[in-house]
Amino acid sequence: MALPVYKTDVIDKVFFLRWDAPPTPEEIQAVFQKMQNAYQQHQQPMILVSSAGAKAAVPNSEQRRHLSNMLSDARSMFSEIHVVIEGNELQHNLQRVIVSGMLIVTRTYDDQFIRVHKNADGAAGFIARRLGVDGNQVVNEARSRGVVL
Repeated sequence: MALPVYKTDVIDKVFFLRWDAPPTPEEIQAVFQKMQNAYQQHQQPMILVSSAGAKAAVPNSEQRRHLSNMLSDARSMFSEIHVVIEGNELQHNLQRVIVSGMLIVTRTYDDQFIRVHKNADGAAGFIARRLGVDGNQVVNEARSRGVVL
């Protein structure tokens, strides 16, 4: 059996999710179940920090559809969503621009705070403001656990 292409962890009401490759529908369902379990444990919306590694392939249209559906189903569990697309190459910069553009277009009906970052450090200030904790410390702990780089 192959290892999952994702890692998750919860630190101070922040649900960290790392994708190392495009997921299968079963992996997406498993992640959604972990989100539900964490939400039930905390009984209030959390912050989602979802990252794609620099070496992760771009999901195909079916995988994107499943990921989009999961995000739609999970919105009520999160007060903020931070998408981290790691990497410095042109491909990664274009991915960030495309995702940011999609968010601008869809923001008219989106009441969630969704932001795109180059690395997890970009989310630290938002985590600090929302939760009243040291956001850098939360991100560094996530690094030590391998859920962000």
